[in-house]
Amino acid sequence: MNKQPNVFNQAYHYTQALSRWIKMGRPVRSEEEIMQILETYCKPCEAYEKGGCQSCGCRVNLATTAPLNKIAMATEKCPLGKWGENEKLKNESTP
Repeated sequence: MNKQPNVFNQAYHYTQALSRWIKMGRPVRSEEEIMQILETYCKPCEAYEKGGCQSCGCRVNLATTAPLNKIAMATEKCPLGKWGENEKLKNESTP
């Protein structure tokens, strides 16, 4: 697995994620959704290490506070395509 992105790329991706999340009204996933994504997709993934994704550098954990956990932000998806944006949000953003 490739090394985690450098701190500048991490900061860029994090600010982009926060911007999307705020723009869409700060939607969050439920505790159940967070747990399902983490256990089903993140933990078994080769990019997961110590509570973070080595592919994008984001924190992925059980925290329900969205800025502390990429999974909690319903606007976000896996950079490797393993899990995606909340289905309800996809439907709302489609004209």
